[in-house]
Amino acid sequence: MPYRARARAADERRPAPPRRSVTRLRLTCLYGGVFMLAGTAFVTVALLLAEQAVSRGSGPLLGSGSASRAVLAPADCPDAAAGGPSCPSLGQERPHDPLFLSALPLLAALGPLSVGAGYVTAGYALSRVRRITRTARSAHRHA
Repeated sequence: MPYRARARAADERRPAPPRRSVTRLRLTCLYGGVFMLAGTAFVTVALLLAEQAVSRGSGPLLGSGSASRAVLAPADCPDAAAGGPSCPSLGQERPHDPLFLSALPLLAALGPLSVGAGYVTAGYALSRVRRITRTARSAHRHA
């Protein structure tokens, strides 16, 4: 008889649930990635809108009349309209664009902020799961 009791106790052992830290780490990565993608998309859209506003100048969006074109060029460029040899083209100027360079520190700061927001969101999501688990365990003990 004692042998059966030992066998039953060994069979009834359940595998240990995954540790909270592993679950929270996975959720942090998931939510942090979502926040990073959303933040990067937001910064990209803002950068493109700013670049479009700079290239258009302060002219109206809907014009009725002769179209005049504003050209932004360095002061030492002899002929900005003709795109002379000393004037850099737009494709060559891209890496040194001040708008692009100002976005890099913002994207670098967005990484840790996304991880922090993901950690907080994962904790909030897991708090509900912990409360449900705690309620179910207490109901199981009293039944």
